[in-house]
Amino acid sequence: MYPLLGRRSAFLVLLMVLAAGGVRGAASSSGPIELSVDASEVPRKILHVKMSMAIGDPNVRLLYPKWIPGEHGPTGPIKDVTGIKVTVQGKPVRWSHVSEDVNTLQIEAPSGAGRLEVAFDTILPPSSVEGFSSAASSTDDLLVLAWNQVLLYPAGSSISQLKYKANLTLPEGWKLATALPIATHSGRTTRFGEVTLETLVDSPVLCGVHMREIPLGVVGGVPHFVEMAADSEAALEPKHETRESWGRLVREGQALFGARHYNSYRFLLTLSDGVAHFGLEHHESSDDRTKERMLLDEELTKSSATLLPHEYVHSWNGKYRRPEPMVTDDFQGPLDTSMLWVYEGLTQYLGQILTARSGLWTQEDFRDKLALIAEWAANQTGRAWRPLEDTALSAQLLFEARDDWESWRRGTDFYDESVLIWLDADTLIREKTGGKKSLTDFCRLFHGGASGAPQVRPYTFEDLVATLDEVMPYDWSSFLRQRVESTSPYPPLEGLTRSGWRLIYAKEPSEVQKDYDASRKEVDLTASLGLVIREDGTIKDMIMSKPAYKAGLGPGMKIIAVNGMRYSKDRIREAVAESSGSDHPIDLVVENGEAIKSYRVDYKDGAKYPRLERIPGKKDLLSQITESRAS
Repeated sequence: MYPLLGRRSAFLVLLMVLAAGGVRGAASSSGPIELSVDASEVPRKILHVKMSMAIGDPNVRLLYPKWIPGEHGPTGPIKDVTGIKVTVQGKPVRWSHVSEDVNTLQIEAPSGAGRLEVAFDTILPPSSVEGFSSAASSTDDLLVLAWNQVLLYPAGSSISQLKYKANLTLPEGWKLATALPIATHSGRTTRFGEVTLETLVDSPVLCGVHMREIPLGVVGGVPHFVEMAADSEAALEPKHETRESWGRLVREGQALFGARHYNSYRFLLTLSDGVAHFGLEHHESSDDRTKERMLLDEELTKSSATLLPHEYVHSWNGKYRRPEPMVTDDFQGPLDTSMLWVYEGLTQYLGQILTARSGLWTQEDFRDKLALIAEWAANQTGRAWRPLEDTALSAQLLFEARDDWESWRRGTDFYDESVLIWLDADTLIREKTGGKKSLTDFCRLFHGGASGAPQVRPYTFEDLVATLDEVMPYDWSSFLRQRVESTSPYPPLEGLTRSGWRLIYAKEPSEVQKDYDASRKEVDLTASLGLVIREDGTIKDMIMSKPAYKAGLGPGMKIIAVNGMRYSKDRIREAVAESSGSDHPIDLVVENGEAIKSYRVDYKDGAKYPRLERIPGKKDLLSQITESRAS
């Protein structure tokens, strides 16, 4: 999963209710479960669902998916399921939620019942620009259909064995794109080929009025596509350079891993200001959602550049190779996510490398992003009490945590801090082998193998260490444990130094930082005052021990004046820049609820924005790491 712009077992177990009551309601062997979804009323935010399945036991329990793959938490929106009706041979039967888990439905079918029919509606979250849901997936002109939101499945059945035959009815004039096999089209209805429940949930459908397909060519023996849907035709016009970079991205991915584990691949790219912005990985596709003008406005193109590479890497790291505790036989959880520093963290590192290798970023962009990560990591004061591994284990809470005091609470740090850890490993291998080996050798051993259809190969921490040791003998267990279990206040910057670069501060922000600030509509002054400020002057977050914190400011307060003038992002930047050598503190007038107070921020170091500079006499490993590998 990619939480764009700041956003969104234990082991194999069944629900406690099943442990108490045994395996119940397994599907009959007389055929697949039939699933019909009517999306005709998407503009009204409602989907109509009908299911039909053979049953062999009158005591049936049906499950609504709870722990959704890639979302790393119990995010299945059971609260949005309404109007449930269950019948057998046309006669209504009683159903009820199970008290131990409301994601479980108890069905009281009559003895000898042959076929169970279930109908219900799924209410879609609102997509208005103001206050829209973090799960919004539709607008008046498009929909990203996640199958887990529109189905039930029998308890006690393996998701890799249960078979489904699904069909989808769209509004007039809509088109669709998906990795699912398509059996037939008839009018507004598309019937998909029979697949397992695991494959169905792993294969979202992108559909809408304004759609466009861009073939990326046959690479590694299989076709690749970018499938786009937007709220306007104008949004579907990528620049020639962007299209070329997408094609190189696929070739660079193949060059990195040396094999692929899908029959075809589709980037399902949603361009809309009315949907939640993030990425979600799948074996043969990715659900990539970003702003409507991402392909048109340069700062949005740059700030969203890592979205597709990140999700593409997940086809190998997260889908094909997955931590053993995250491989389950159902969607009910709970999951042990403590190795997300590999699942997401290694993906973050490799995704950023592929962003540079493909040309979506320049090498300078890559370095500027790395500088932002290094500065951010140095400000995570919560490291003193919470190790990185615990942020991974607590992901189900931290994805939805507020922004205030994030540096002290710690958020989903297993993404960006792990970039520093895997850079450390990569540069260490390069240094100790004299440049003969790198993390690429690890990727080919760990994620490569024989190309073919989607599959899952679980791994343990010991498997990870053993493969690293195969690339280069070293005490990798201690190396990794020290970095993910540590509560040291200092970030792991050894790899940055080893790469031949060091963190410095410039008087002007980099283009990458400007693009991020513009796309997020905020001002990042963490390197100077220790503040991140929203467009309207509200303090989004702050860093303990830095000048703004010492002055008494806090998240949620709203700056309304700077040095006697009404607040604007330019005025706060100018005040910081002009503080250099000044004997006067920065005066801020701040609104805090009904209270209005003045604060004096004692800061005299001028503008400070993170950048990297070369360390004289050391090899430039960063340039080697981001060099293109594909022909």
